[in-house]
This record gives sequence, C-alpha cells and structure tokens, in this order.
Amino acid sequence: MELKTEGYRLHKSSPLFLFIEAIKKSVVPLAIGIIGTSGDRQDFIILAIATFASIMTIIQFWFYHYWLEEDRLVVKEGILFKSLRQIPYERIQNLNIEKNPLHKLFKVATLQVESASGVKPEAVIRVIADEQVKFIQQTIKDKAAIVEAVTQDEQSNDTKETPVIYQMTNKDVATYGFISHKALIPIGIVGSILSQNDYYRGKFINFMQKFVGDLHVELWGWSEWLLYSLAFGLMTLMVIWLSSIALAFLKLHQFTLSKEGKNLHAEMGLLTKITANIPIKRIQLIKIKHSPLHRYFRKVSIKMETAGGVTEQSGITMNWIAPLTTRPTGQKIISQIQPEVDWQNIQWKNLEPRAWKRVFKKIMLVILLLMLPLLFFYQWVGLLPLLLVPFAFLYAKAYINNAGYAVNKQVIAYRRGVFFHTISIVKIAKIQNISYLQTPFDRRNQMARITVDTAGSNPVTQDIDLHYLDIDKVLEIQSLLAKEVSQSQFVW
Repeated sequence: MELKTEGYRLHKSSPLFLFIEAIKKSVVPLAIGIIGTSGDRQDFIILAIATFASIMTIIQFWFYHYWLEEDRLVVKEGILFKSLRQIPYERIQNLNIEKNPLHKLFKVATLQVESASGVKPEAVIRVIADEQVKFIQQTIKDKAAIVEAVTQDEQSNDTKETPVIYQMTNKDVATYGFISHKALIPIGIVGSILSQNDYYRGKFINFMQKFVGDLHVELWGWSEWLLYSLAFGLMTLMVIWLSSIALAFLKLHQFTLSKEGKNLHAEMGLLTKITANIPIKRIQLIKIKHSPLHRYFRKVSIKMETAGGVTEQSGITMNWIAPLTTRPTGQKIISQIQPEVDWQNIQWKNLEPRAWKRVFKKIMLVILLLMLPLLFFYQWVGLLPLLLVPFAFLYAKAYINNAGYAVNKQVIAYRRGVFFHTISIVKIAKIQNISYLQTPFDRRNQMARITVDTAGSNPVTQDIDLHYLDIDKVLEIQSLLAKEVSQSQFVW
C-alpha cells in the first residue's frame, strides 16, 4: 500500500459506530435524567432534540478525511466548523486500538493517536479497516521509529516474539475486582436515579412494606434484628463484590504487558479489547498503591502517568503497569521497564517527628467546625464529635510515621497514607518544575514544602509534595534537584 495525498475516508460501517458513540454521550444521559423525573412531555422533546443531534453527528462521516504524508499524519474533519490537524510522526507518542464485538464483526477498529501536547488525543479515527490500522502502524514505525510494538496478528507472521513481563491470571482479575469495589459508583448512581422517580420509588416502598409485613418485625427481639441486619449487610456486600468482579473481567481480562525495544505493548479487555503501544520514555511517574485489602492478599497495584495523558472522558486510556501483583514481582517489573534506575538503592527518610502536632491540629479544627452547628441546633449532642479526639491523635501519629521521602541523583519519591498507602516515584530527568512553598504555619514551625511537576502530573492530587520538613532540608533537596535537572537531558 502506497502513501497517498488525496486522503482516506473512514470505513463504510463508520456511521453505525458514530451513531452508537453519539447515543452513549448524549441520548443515554438524557434518558437517565428522564427516568429520574416524573416523565413530563418536555423531557421527551429534549430527548427528540438530542436524538436529532446524534443523527447529525453521523454526517461527519462524509467530511472526515485523513492523509499519510511523508513526515506527518493529517486529519480533516468538521461540517460547519472545520479543523485541520497536522501531526508529525516524531510527535506521536502512543497508538491505542479499541475493538469490541461489533468491531470484530465488521473487521474494523477505532484508532486513537496521542502526542504529549495535552489531555485530549490528537485524533480519534472511528472506524477503519484492520488492514488500514496495520498500515498506519507500520508507516509511523518506519518514518519515526516511535511505535515499535506490533499487534498479535503481526506477531503470528513474525519469528520474533514480544517478551511478556507481566500477565494477569483469572484469579488475579477476580481478586482485583474484590479489592477495588469498582461497582460501588455505578450501583450508587443507579440507586440515586431510581430513588428520584415517583414510579420506581413507589414500587420499592410497596415491596418493602410487604416484605417487612411478612416478616412481622413488630414481634422481633434484639437477636432477630441483629440476625437480619447481618444477613442484609452480607447480601449487599455480595452484590457489590460480584458486580465489581464482573466489571474487572470486562476491563482487565487477559491483561498482558510486554516490552519490545523502547516500547511497552499492553492489551486487555473481555468484550472490548484495548491495545496500546506506549514509549517507555513517555512514562513520567510510577505509582504503587495498596489498601488494607491489598495488604490482606499481600498484593500491590502499579500505575503510570504519561506525558499529556489522555483521560477516560476524552479517549482510550492505558495507565496500568500491573493492576495486581506481589511487591517483589512489582519491583522486578519496574526494573525491567527502567533498568537504568537502581531501584534497590532507594533510601527512605522520615518527615519531622514533631509534625504530628500539625496534622493533629488540622483534624481538631475540622472537629470543632463540625461541633459548632451541632451545638447550636442540638445542644449537648454537639459534644459527641469530641469522641473522635483519640482517633485523631492516633491518626496524626500514624500519618507521620508512615510518610517518607527519598531523593538521589536518579529519582525523587514520596510515600504517604495511613489506611491507603501510595508511593509515587519520578525520575529526575522527567522533572519540569520545582516549587518551594512556605505558608504562615510553615514559617511559624520553621518548615517548608517542595513540589515537583512533570509533563503528566495531576495538578489536583500533586503526587510529589514533600511537606512537614525543616527549611534547611527543603533547601538542600531543592539545590540537589536543581543541579541534577540542569545536568539531565529532558526527553518526552
């Protein structure tokens, strides 16, 4: 297949996929809103307008073209407001491929092209034939040597196999679902929507009245109340666990992470298969998490943040290194991904021991603010939050004891959390900004904080945020980082 400049069109089945995507983004949310209301006629008018708007999106099929030129990918789209994007091959950081059962039926795929320029993909080509996906992959690989990993179909025709560095078993997927409780959010949303609808709320109340009446709760003693409460709680947990395990299989079934050259190749999904090629140099931060349930199963979860990372709301995402693994295996995986870092020689240091007082004071301030309205409206009941004081003291102590940091010529790392622990690690060469901060409370306690930003850092969570340190230590860390960053060559 030769490069051509007159432009390619989307696959002839593309209008069907565009319509489904429009349904998911507009009609379905509006339909949920209608279910959650009393069903007035204007709601159906809104739904009709949304349906018309969805149909209009299909027309973009006729206006969508893309070119594969000698040095760049060009995408042209839009009906009234047209856009023309030119993406040099050397800027392309990632190619993600999505294939659900409908894609497989038509032998097509959705291709997402990412660069390091922002949180949205540079282009989402929905949809093109499988052969065209392979052609685009090969073109970018030949022209820029960026995407070196190949798909499974290509591997079958190649004598060289991609080495697998991590693969989830069905037991791992089920355990992850049990640990994550991912079904809590969708169950909560569905329950909230149905509870606001008069019809469904009435049905639920009638069912509960009949159910309670049949049980004759007026005759229950404390043992019956305890027994049935435990049974209801266990049933609720079973629903959440089973739903979470089902969601985990839909997303992470046969999760495989391979390494070929300077790229990671990841695949996952039961019904919808996601394939991603991720340049290792694009990894900005590695995050290791473990909750109480992780610790019970002696597991950890490892994620990565990448330059210009695309969010789930704006495109196909792949941010897993190992959704569930043991700590020793996780260290081996990270060492294979970034062998230039001496991961065994990271020396952790504690925060200032006296810092627990500052954490305790913050919690006490929250407790006092909670007490004020309770005292005003309920008098002595407002004193009940004082029962939390011992727990606040223990939490403050535990927070400072568990927190720590590590800085050397290769990485900076931060460890935090009491119940849910997180370790964030950034290579010095990936640092883009170093900030020295000092609040009035810091100055009073002769302390300061230092934050580090990368191209893929989250401004809300701020993963590398060393605080509760003496000023001289912060200045020493800042000087070391500034020196190492100035001597390092930054690579996207």
